[in-house]
Parts: sequence; C-alpha cells; structure tokens
Amino acid sequence: MTDAASSEPSLSEVQELCEAGLADLPIPHPFSVEQLRINMEKARGRRIIMRPIPHSMVTASAACGLRIKDTDFSVVLYRKRPSAYLTEHVMLHELVHEWLDHGTRLDPDELRALLPVFGPDLIKRVTAGEATVQARSNYHTVEEKIAEVGASLITRMARDVPSDDMLGRLGDTLSRPAGGGCRPGRRLRRLFRRS
Repeated sequence: MTDAASSEPSLSEVQELCEAGLADLPIPHPFSVEQLRINMEKARGRRIIMRPIPHSMVTASAACGLRIKDTDFSVVLYRKRPSAYLTEHVMLHELVHEWLDHGTRLDPDELRALLPVFGPDLIKRVTAGEATVQARSNYHTVEEKIAEVGASLITRMARDVPSDDMLGRLGDTLSRPAGGGCRPGRRLRRLFRRS
C-alpha cells in the first residue's frame, strides 16, 4: 500500500478500493442515474430519495451534496451544476457514498457552515436523531476521494456493459479507444498531490 511516511492512499489504491467496492453495484443497461438509484434501493432494501437543492438555497459556500441516512431510508440532496454531465457526476458521487455506506457524521456547526440557508432549528432537528448527516464542499478526505473516483468509475462501468444485439456490440466496439481503458483526468490527479 502506501509508504510509512504517508497514511493517504495513492490514486491507484483508491481506484482499487473503488473497483472492489463497486464490483456488485447493480448498474442498469441502458444507464440512467434514476434507474441506478432504483436498482440500489432494491439491492439494499431501503429507500433512496434524491432531490436537487433549490437554486434559491444555494450559496457560494454551500455543499455540493448532502446525505441524510436514517435506518430505513436516505435522503440525498445535490447541487445542480452548470451542465447535465457535472450534475450527474455530483449525483453519482453521492450514490457512491450511499453504496459504500460512508458515515462521517457532521456536527450542527459544520452543517450550518456548509448549508447556511438552513435555519438553526432545522439543523438541530436533523442532527438530533440517530441519522448520519454528511455534506461535502471539499474533497480531501479518503472517503471523498473514493466517492469522486467512484463517480467516474460508474460512468465507465456503465459504458462498458456489453450489448447482446449485433448493433449494440458494434456500437460498443466502435465507442472504445483502440488503446484500451480511459485514464484518470488531471482533476483527479490534483486530488492526490502531496502538499
């Protein structure tokens, strides 16, 4: 794994963790985030409610995503991004947290800082129970790196689901680069730079 001087996993180690953790993810074909959510509900036996954070509630410092996990259901709020692709990535990021059962719990002050538009009474009610409350605005923890890489991996896994019919197989063959799999982008490498 990593050397003794560093407790942070490398990008390749995070990719391995993601591949292992997402190996049994019930990816639909054809792919859609909504159908993935439904498949995850069936596989986990719990309800997953996904909703965009209303634009009027978004501030510059607001979290990109919020997950409230109770015993029988999870509520995932996500921030709409400038493009459908980026919004889907945020949604997948949150679903990775759900699938891998990430559970860092925020205290009321942390949640208030990330979601300043929520009043103190609402935050107090949400954090008073046994529910796990997670919100993200930076991506420097190991769980965040795993979710970020995992969101990209789901997209690749969905694309790599082979088709059964002749036209689908032809499309699968022609849609892949001749050199093989895709490489992680610069954005992911920046997450793993040592300070």
